[in-house]
Amino acid sequence: MRNMFKQCVVLAIVWGISLGLAGCLGTDGDESSSTVPLIGTSWTLVSLGEREVPDGPAVTLRFETEVKLGGFDGCNSYRGAFSVDGSTLNIPGEMAATRAACPEPIAGQARAYVEALARAASFAIEGDRLQLQDGSGRAIAAFKAASLTLAGTAWEVVGYNNGKQAVISVLRGTHITARFEEDGRVTGSAGCNRYFTSWETAAESISIGMPATTRMACAEPDGVMEQEARYLEALHTAASFRFDGDRLVLRTAEGAIAVSLARDAGVPPVPGSSPEARLRFDLNRLDAAGLQGPPDGLRALHYEYCIPDHPEAIAAVRAIDPTLQIQGHSPGRVGCGADALLSLGHTHQPDHGAVLVRLAQIPFIAEIREADFE
Repeated sequence: MRNMFKQCVVLAIVWGISLGLAGCLGTDGDESSSTVPLIGTSWTLVSLGEREVPDGPAVTLRFETEVKLGGFDGCNSYRGAFSVDGSTLNIPGEMAATRAACPEPIAGQARAYVEALARAASFAIEGDRLQLQDGSGRAIAAFKAASLTLAGTAWEVVGYNNGKQAVISVLRGTHITARFEEDGRVTGSAGCNRYFTSWETAAESISIGMPATTRMACAEPDGVMEQEARYLEALHTAASFRFDGDRLVLRTAEGAIAVSLARDAGVPPVPGSSPEARLRFDLNRLDAAGLQGPPDGLRALHYEYCIPDHPEAIAAVRAIDPTLQIQGHSPGRVGCGADALLSLGHTHQPDHGAVLVRLAQIPFIAEIREADFE
């Protein structure tokens, strides 16, 4: 029994779980099965079976109470039940989930992940790793502990409460950010103006002051100033927060979503630069195959742009443009800075126009120029 008590104390320290003696010992003084190693923990998927999870939306798993779990499967949020007896784990296959449609291979991986959860028969925790095994003891999924620290993190807003009982997306062509500084400040762009305020947390509760802003007035896109006002009001109403992999959700005291955010690549957008203006050449020069020039000398158009020297930025661009080639720390014709990577692509690819439009919509890409190799 003394060993059991010591193990629970260690787990309490590692996972930051507040435990009473009854959480480690049965009421009759005997050792009993306990879900202490799982309750309140949050994990990010790193492998399914023997296959590592590729870059993309983070797949997450949270053990919220003694019987409820939830997370994000890479495509949809899900909620379900679980039970534990020692190291035995049971997760019924019937789960509630949102119904977003996602492209392959994201959708296929999401299905495989949910199927793996339903096959889980046992678990093991070693350090910051969680492994699920099937009934034969084979590893079916491995996770790493998710960070629960808000200080020093940067985010991009993907949705906010408009004050009319609806959570709406950010206007196309605008970029709203939030950075939670370690000195207790929140700073960022509200879509037009920079803003700043204070923040503090206790457990999963959060308090954010009413932000002050700079005094710019932006005319485009239509509705940007109203969006800014509604977002700042929504941010101020946040009363709790929760991480879900690379997502952060702020909720009001009533439990409604105030602001939904995704991890930011860490580079602000270029002020006054619309996605359309970032393309510095005419796509109409190209034929359906993405080629230009005389009939006997058709060739692809090569283009270049700068991206941050950051894994998340590289992954975001590579997911859009399969022709991406990183040229390293070179200024190129486009003039990349010392902390940016010169990136090249070409138009001889399916849906070249859509690829370029999507690249131009990425906030950290200032411009896309035609490359000149002469």
